[in-house]
Amino acid sequence: MPAPYKQIATAEIAARAVVAIREWESGARENLECPICAAEGLEIVDKSARPHMAWFALKCEACGLDEAVAIPESAHSSAND
Repeated sequence: MPAPYKQIATAEIAARAVVAIREWESGARENLECPICAAEGLEIVDKSARPHMAWFALKCEACGLDEAVAIPESAHSSAND
């Protein structure tokens, strides 16, 4: 079985997705632009369940984007303090 088609397939698209996620995290919940087609109405849902990785589901009705993005979170270790 072939791997599923990735819509967020380039570094440029991934960077635009992270910008949209950061805007969403800052409280902007409306008029977010899709990282692929730039249409407004991008939906973002936080699906995070692990302490060192944040997962966000992105969905765009205009172009059909329906994919998750993983963003590594910084980890602080006091072992070397």
